[in-house]
Amino acid sequence: MRYSPFTILLIGATLLMSTNLLAQTIRQRSTTEGFNLSLQGHYMNWSSDYFQFLDERSGNGIGFGGRAGFGLNQRYEVFLQYNYTSLNASNIAAQSFHFSHLTPGIRFNFSPTTRALRPYAEVGYAYQTGKVDQVLNQNGGRDNLLFKGGAAHIGAGLTYFVSLPIAITLGGSVQVAGKPTVQLNGRDTSDQADLSAYRISLGIVLYLSEL
Repeated sequence: MRYSPFTILLIGATLLMSTNLLAQTIRQRSTTEGFNLSLQGHYMNWSSDYFQFLDERSGNGIGFGGRAGFGLNQRYEVFLQYNYTSLNASNIAAQSFHFSHLTPGIRFNFSPTTRALRPYAEVGYAYQTGKVDQVLNQNGGRDNLLFKGGAAHIGAGLTYFVSLPIAITLGGSVQVAGKPTVQLNGRDTSDQADLSAYRISLGIVLYLSEL
């Protein structure tokens, strides 16, 4: 069977268009490998039976945080993040009240690099510190409280790549089963306080491997 030059040209053009469309379809739109840095803002809520008065009167606050991660591959990523939260001290007649969390952990990323939206789940260990300065006590005096200790960190969320190497991330996490030790006016006590924290975060991520 013979083909005319026009037919051959048409077949060639069709194959070329198909190849271009396929390349566009499978083009990379995201990555989780290599180093990444992020800044986040968050809303936090916390609860404790031991500090029942504090969590009822000043049980939430807003804060910010930073995060450094390294993607071992497209699935597994190790990270270290720090979050600082300021709570309303006037509700508890205190000078200041804040929380901090330092959390190393591992993140599991889902979906392929051809998708801009990448869900994730993560687990880790959070070291929690709460500090209340000059809080009014039942006797009319003022106390300084410091409580600190570890807790399990569990989180999940979504990372959306606006365009490589920039993404925005929305996630939620809990820090549970915490039993921090309690200091009162600079002295250690034998008390261990139950404490859980819940945080919703929104941030921006820069993937250094794509620069």
